[in-house]
Amino acid sequence: MSLKKISRALISVSDKTKLEAILICLKQFNVEIISTGGTYQFIKDKGYECIEISNYTGFPEIMDGRVKTLHPKIHGGLLGDLDKTNHLNAMKENAIQEINLVIVNLYPFESKLLDPASSKEILIENIDIGGPSMLRSAAKNFKHTTVLPNVKYYDEFITLLKQHNGATDLNFRQKMANETFNETAYYDSMISNWMNQIQENKFSDKKTIGGKIISQLRYGENPHQESAVYEIPGNFDGFSKLKQLQGKELSHNNYLDSYSAYNLVTDFDPKKPICAIIKHNNPCGCAVDPNGTNAYLKALSGDPISAFGGVVALNYTINAQLATELVKTFYEVILTPSIEKDALAILAQKKNLRVLEYDLPEKNKIQHLTFLQKTFLAQDENLQMINKQDLKIVTKKKPTEQEIENLLFANQICKHVKSNAIVITKNNTTLGVGAGQTSRVGSSEIACANAKKFFPDEVEGCGAASDAFFPFADGLETLVKLGVKSIIQPGGSIRDQEVIDAADAAGIAMVFTGIRNFKH
Repeated sequence: MSLKKISRALISVSDKTKLEAILICLKQFNVEIISTGGTYQFIKDKGYECIEISNYTGFPEIMDGRVKTLHPKIHGGLLGDLDKTNHLNAMKENAIQEINLVIVNLYPFESKLLDPASSKEILIENIDIGGPSMLRSAAKNFKHTTVLPNVKYYDEFITLLKQHNGATDLNFRQKMANETFNETAYYDSMISNWMNQIQENKFSDKKTIGGKIISQLRYGENPHQESAVYEIPGNFDGFSKLKQLQGKELSHNNYLDSYSAYNLVTDFDPKKPICAIIKHNNPCGCAVDPNGTNAYLKALSGDPISAFGGVVALNYTINAQLATELVKTFYEVILTPSIEKDALAILAQKKNLRVLEYDLPEKNKIQHLTFLQKTFLAQDENLQMINKQDLKIVTKKKPTEQEIENLLFANQICKHVKSNAIVITKNNTTLGVGAGQTSRVGSSEIACANAKKFFPDEVEGCGAASDAFFPFADGLETLVKLGVKSIIQPGGSIRDQEVIDAADAAGIAMVFTGIRNFKH
C-alpha cells in the first residue's frame, strides 16, 4: 500500500471552499502548514498555526506576488526523492525540508476569460505561474508527495487520512498526480487558445484542446460504446449556452442531431421564422413562413415518416398553438430560443421530451475539428452566405424573382445536408431531400422519390439545389422529369456546358454560385 505520513503541507488556494475542513484534519495529525498571501491570512484568521512563505524561504514576495514560491526550498522539498542518497544529501546540505502535501488551486483564469469585462491586462495577471509549478513538482514526485489540485478531492483526502492515521497510500497519490496533470494541461490550454485568438493565430504549429467534462452519457452512438460530453472554455454563444427546460438527459446522438438542427436554423435571418426537422444529422423537412405554426407544419409535411423520433429546431418562440401541434408527433428534442409558459406546460405532457433553450448567436468564426485517430483536422465553419447578386445565370431562361428566393432557400438548406446532397423546394419549403449518396444522380433520385411521395400534386414548377457541380447531365435530367423548373449549383465541372445545354433543352433556368457546400 506504501503509506506516506503527512508531516508538512504547503497551501495556496484562490478558492477557499472547504479549506477549514482540511485545516481541522491537518491539526488533528500535527501537520505543519506553510502558506502564502491571502491563504496565509485566512488560516491565521481561523485560528490555526501557519508559517508565512517568505519566512520559510528567507526570501520576500516580490513583483506584486509574481515571485513567491519559485524557490529551491519549495521545489527541493517537493521534488526530493527520499529513496536516493544524493537527493537526501542535497536536501541536508541546502537546509531543504521535505514538503509532502501540496494543496493548490490556480488563479481564476477561466472565470476571468468568461467575463466580458476582463481586459487583456486582467487576464495576464490571472495567469498563474507558481501554482502550476508547485502542482507539477508535487505530482512528479507522487511516490513521496500528495497533491490536491481541486476542492472536489478534499473529502476523499480527509477520509483517507483518518483511515490511515494521517497517511496517504500510493494509489491515491498517483491518482491525484494524474488529475493534477489534467488540471495543469487544461489550464495551459485555455491560456494558449486565448493567446492564439488575440494573435489571430488560427493554425499554430502546436494546438491544444482543453475540455471540462459536463457529464458522462449513458452510451455513445450505440449502446456498446461509452461516451461523455465535454466543454471547451471560452466565450461561445448559441449552442454552447443550452438550457434544458425538461425531459431526459441528452444522449450522444441527441447532441449530434441537435447541433445539426441548431446550425441550420441559425444560418437563416432570425427575422424570418424557420423550422427544421433533423433525423440522423440530415434535415428531413424545413420551411420558412411568417407564421411559426405554419412553418412547423410545412416542415413536417416534407417527410412526416422520417420526422418521427427526430429533432425539431426553430429560430422563434414556441407558443401554445405550436406546442399543441408539436405534441402530436414523437420527437426526441425540441430547440428554441424561447418558449411561453403555457406552451411549456403543454410540452410537459411528453415528460421524456427534451426541450432546449438556446441564445440566438452572433455567428462566430470558430474552427470545426474532426478527429482521425492520432490526427485531427481543423477548419473554419462554413459561414459563406449567397445572395441574389452572387448568382450567375447560365441558361437562356432566366429565373423569376420568386424562383430566385426559393433557390437561395434551397441552397442554404443544402449546406446542412450530407454530401452528395440534392434539395428540392417550392415556396421556401422542402419537398424532397437526397443525402449522403455516393453519386449525385443517386441523391437526385432519392430527393425526387420523396417529393413524389409526399407532394404528388405540387412538384411541378419546383426548384432544386445541389451542394456541388453536376458531373454529368443525368442528375439534372432526373430532376427535370420530376417537374423542376429552376436549379442552383456551384458550377465548376469540365462538363458544365453539357449540363447547361441539357437545362436549355429542357427549358429550365439554372444559376451558378461558384461556392461548393460539401458536408462530409
